Amino acid sequence: MSAREIFALRRQGRHAEALDLARRAHAGAGEGAPDIWLLRAYAWVLYDRIRQAVDAHEAGRLSPTALHAEISPALREFSRMADPLRRDSAFSQVLRLAGKVSGVWPDFLAFAHWAGIDDFTWDDHKPFVDETGRKLDDLRTRFVRAVCRATVAKAGAEGPEAASVAWGREVLDRALEGAPDDQWLNYYRSRLHLADGETAPASRRLIPVLRRQGRAAWVWGLLGEILEEAGARGDALICLIHATRLAREEQELGQLRIRLARLLALDSRFDEAAEQLRQAMRYREQHGYRIPPDLAALCAANWFAAAVPRAPAPVDAEAEALLRGLERANLGYSPGVIDHVNTAKALSYVATGATSGFVLPHGRFPAIRTLPPGTVVEVGHAAADGPAIDWRPSAADTLPGLCERFTGVLDRQEDQAFAFLRGPGGDVFVPPDLAAGIAVGSWPGRNCLAIRRTDKKGRTGWRAVRLSEPDA
Repeated sequence: MSAREIFALRRQGRHAEALDLARRAHAGAGEGAPDIWLLRAYAWVLYDRIRQAVDAHEAGRLSPTALHAEISPALREFSRMADPLRRDSAFSQVLRLAGKVSGVWPDFLAFAHWAGIDDFTWDDHKPFVDETGRKLDDLRTRFVRAVCRATVAKAGAEGPEAASVAWGREVLDRALEGAPDDQWLNYYRSRLHLADGETAPASRRLIPVLRRQGRAAWVWGLLGEILEEAGARGDALICLIHATRLAREEQELGQLRIRLARLLALDSRFDEAAEQLRQAMRYREQHGYRIPPDLAALCAANWFAAAVPRAPAPVDAEAEALLRGLERANLGYSPGVIDHVNTAKALSYVATGATSGFVLPHGRFPAIRTLPPGTVVEVGHAAADGPAIDWRPSAADTLPGLCERFTGVLDRQEDQAFAFLRGPGGDVFVPPDLAAGIAVGSWPGRNCLAIRRTDKKGRTGWRAVRLSEPDA
């Protein structure tokens, strides 16, 4: 019995015979060094069996329960023989199949714990392009996200699964160290914080996700859950109502309508609560789904029979204001100075150092368009190298080492469109737009406000942004 025979049976589509031969060959291999080709043949036959079940599930021909019954024995068998195949393509491809059904296969996290995340091939770390030309994340990244998602789903597990959950938490934290801006990793970490009763960090992790996915119902639903847990019931209502209006399909709302109905009823908004219950019941009845106990209990309440169902009013403005407030509460603010205003592109650039700064689009920050260069402000951001999320005026009018006042002799040569302010602290470059009204010659006792910046040629120096009248 050889690997070649097993591969030949596999090519002929005789998968049951190939698997039987692989098992007998593996059992008779003895204690010596493993035959890698035999193990590969064995693994690929198991892969065929698992893939057949996964494909049938994705096509709707196999229920999650039937899928579990099909793939669990095969993956347990794989885990008993595949350790020598780590970093082999056969190993990676079986993990790929497991990751595809991670959301419905209850044993995925335990399997992933055995497999680990460090034995993918070199190619598994490379993104790839599908048949439509869309660039997809690499296999390892997708597997790690599947681990994190499964960890969240089992966050409260006890007994044998607890060790796998603890490992999954470590995987998530490690992944965030390498990709701190990954929206899915931050979403999963937010969910874990909530499961641990840590509402403040749960909110912090979710805010940047919400800013990127502001039209997604699921992220507003999670924020509502966090705020309810934090005791902010009014804000939670805003989030949940907003989520119901953003959802494109009723199935997106799941338990959300039930949660919203309960909160509305606690606020004595019975007509609006009744509408949520009506929608939740109709969806389940149309699809033959069971009625969960909490939904049944709300529908049995005395107020429900007397209510006149109506939808809540839109809360778009309130939701945006809430998001802005939460962002500000979780931001770091950096002092900076408006370096220039680009009216053609409708943006202002705020310098925070000689080579650093933030772009503030006027469409998002309309009030900043009226502030001239040299105005000191503070820019709010979630990450040091992230985009501007907020800004506020500053009480300061200079920033040592970045924006300072200078006094000296204003010198403009006849053949130059620019000028220099020459003083004890060094020369300050006066660009042509400011120098245009200066007569040729040297003019003592002049003042300017200047910003220290590095130009495109790598030269760092002071550039005037505002000239003032000579001292009396």
